[in-house]
Amino acid sequence: MVINSNKGNITYQRTIGMSVMEGKGFYYPADSAFGPDGRIYVLNRSLELAGRGRGMRVAVCDSSDNYHGEWGSFGDGPGQFMWPSAICVTSDGQVIIADEHLNKVMVFTSGGDFIEEWGTLGSGEGFLDTPSGLAVNEKNELFVSDTYNHRLQVFSTSGHFLRSFGQNEGLEMPWRLSLGPDENVYVADWGNDRICVYTQEGTFLRSFGDSGSGDGAFNKPCAVVSSKSGKIFVCDWGNERVQVFDQEGNFLELTLGESDLSPWAENFLTVNVEEGKARLNSNLDKTNIPFADPTDRHEVSSHIEKFFWSPMSVSIGPDGLLYVTESNRHRIQVFEIG
Repeated sequence: MVINSNKGNITYQRTIGMSVMEGKGFYYPADSAFGPDGRIYVLNRSLELAGRGRGMRVAVCDSSDNYHGEWGSFGDGPGQFMWPSAICVTSDGQVIIADEHLNKVMVFTSGGDFIEEWGTLGSGEGFLDTPSGLAVNEKNELFVSDTYNHRLQVFSTSGHFLRSFGQNEGLEMPWRLSLGPDENVYVADWGNDRICVYTQEGTFLRSFGDSGSGDGAFNKPCAVVSSKSGKIFVCDWGNERVQVFDQEGNFLELTLGESDLSPWAENFLTVNVEEGKARLNSNLDKTNIPFADPTDRHEVSSHIEKFFWSPMSVSIGPDGLLYVTESNRHRIQVFEIG
């Protein structure tokens, strides 16, 4: 089984995070974004939609393993979350969050103080149905993946509708999107197993991708980002991996994840001696597991700790590293990229 093809395009460096419902760690993180000060805002989705939303919050940390606190609350009131789906940060530090259950977009200060929210369920111009991706440009134009309306919409950060696009190319439940160094919009077209590229004004440029599990194929890609060197990194959600392409969509490399313990987890296991001993006595590198279906990436990843298990988003930090937010193991894997 090839974990990483080791061609120099993506090389594991370290891991941030561990599983906690409250405090220093993450709980089913769905997305993350960098602020202008380099802090990482991690959107924890939790699994508590039908309950009280325990663990649903924004955790704030940085790439040096410092934890700066958390904020956010569960509910359907102003500034509250019920099924938060995406996060981005403006150049002046405002944090923007989409909630795909409440069909709204919320704006906060970097410290979590609620500013405003907007959004109404519907299919008309400016209405939303399950917003699940956000990106903001230097003009504070907010790009939203309007997933169940199969389009992208652009608003001011205060909710004024500007334009929409993607319908003519048959977008099918687009998930996350990002703005590249070339200023183009990169979209993970989840339902069509492809990546689409547009100008910010909405002109379609190209697409690539086919359905499957082979090199370069996708099974429900959920996120995409482009680097300064022109490489495209795709979070291939259904195949539990991250793939690397050139600008024309030619496959270059993939990784299944290579995580080791984060410093937070190491500290936890040092303090909690019994759990630390149990881990030392476990064979966490075992690969000769009698899987019911060894070709089922979800089954394999769920049993082997270092692998991705539900990678949900990718971003490139100010340090030029790739950050992969991984929901089911409550962590972010960090990679050097070529």
